[in-house]
Amino acid sequence: MKPSILMTHPRHFTIQAGANPHTRTSDDSLKEVDRDVAMDQWNSYVDALIGAGVDIYVADATPDLSGMVFAANAGFLLGRLDRRPSPQKTFFPSHFKVEHRIPESARFIEFMSAFGIQISDYPDQWHWEGEADVFPIGRGDDARWIFTHGFRSDEEIGDWLESGVLQTDVLSLKLVDPRYYHGDTALCDLGGDCMAYLDAFDEESQKKLTETFGDRLFEIEEKDAEKFLGNSFYVEVGEERFLFCPAGVRKKTQKALSKRGLEVIPVEVGEFFGKGGGGPKCLVFNLGICDRAEAGLTEEQCAFRHARHVENVRQRRGRAV
Repeated sequence: MKPSILMTHPRHFTIQAGANPHTRTSDDSLKEVDRDVAMDQWNSYVDALIGAGVDIYVADATPDLSGMVFAANAGFLLGRLDRRPSPQKTFFPSHFKVEHRIPESARFIEFMSAFGIQISDYPDQWHWEGEADVFPIGRGDDARWIFTHGFRSDEEIGDWLESGVLQTDVLSLKLVDPRYYHGDTALCDLGGDCMAYLDAFDEESQKKLTETFGDRLFEIEEKDAEKFLGNSFYVEVGEERFLFCPAGVRKKTQKALSKRGLEVIPVEVGEFFGKGGGGPKCLVFNLGICDRAEAGLTEEQCAFRHARHVENVRQRRGRAV
C-alpha cells in the first residue's frame, strides 16, 4: 500500500466570491482563471506526485462548486497517521464559513462513504475547514497536533478536538494576517520539524511555536511566505521524504530545506495560488496509507476506488481527464 491523497479535478475552477485577498485584483475585481493553464499545472503536479510514489484518487466537482479543487478543505480524516484499515478511519466533513462552498461538504461525504470510510459530524453551528486548520507535526508518539483559527475555523473547535476526537494535547494558534487564512498556508510539517511563517500569527501563538519546537522550527522568511512556501505538501514514501513546494520559492531556501533531509520538488501551481489563494497543500487531501483493494472493503467500494484512481480516470478521458 502507498501514501494516498484525494484531489479534485479543476475543470470547474473559477473565482466566485473572492473570499481571500489572493482572488482579487488591485481594483477589487475578481481575477479570471485560465482553465487551460490550470489544467496543465494540475496534470504536471499529478505527474510529479505519481513519480514520487504517491497514489491519487480523483473527485469530481460540479460547475457551481468552483472552489472544490482545493481538496484540503474537504474535512479531517481521523486515523490517517496509523496503518488502520480505511473502514476504521473516520471522516469529519468541513463546515464552511464561505457560503458558496457549503455544498461541497455533501459532495465530499458522498465520496468518502463510497470510498469505504466512516462518516461522523459535529454541531452545525461550528465552522471548521478540516485539515487545512488541523494537522500533526511529526509522526507516532512524537506527533504534536496543531489547530489554527482566526478566519475560517472557530476557536472552540480546538477544545473539542483535544477532548472528543484526538484525545491528546492540541496546540491552538491564532492567525491574524488574512493572506494566510488557513493554518496550512503558513505552517508545514517536515516530518518532525515545523516550518512556519511566524508573522501570520499573533504574538502569543508565535511564542508557543518557538517554545514548542525550538531548533526544530524552520522559520519562513517573508519573501518565501509570499510565494506560499507554508502551503508546501510533505509526504513520506518508504524511507524517502518529499516536499512539494511552490515553484517561486527561492533556491537558497530550497537548499536549506534539502539540508534537513528532504527531497524538495518545486511545482508550478501559480494559476491556483495566484488567483485562488491555494498552493500544493491546498490541492490535496490526505487519505493515509491505502490501496484499491484494501481488506474490509465491499466489492462496491473496491470498484469505486478503481474507477476514481487517477490512472483509470485518465484512461477513460485522456490526459486532460
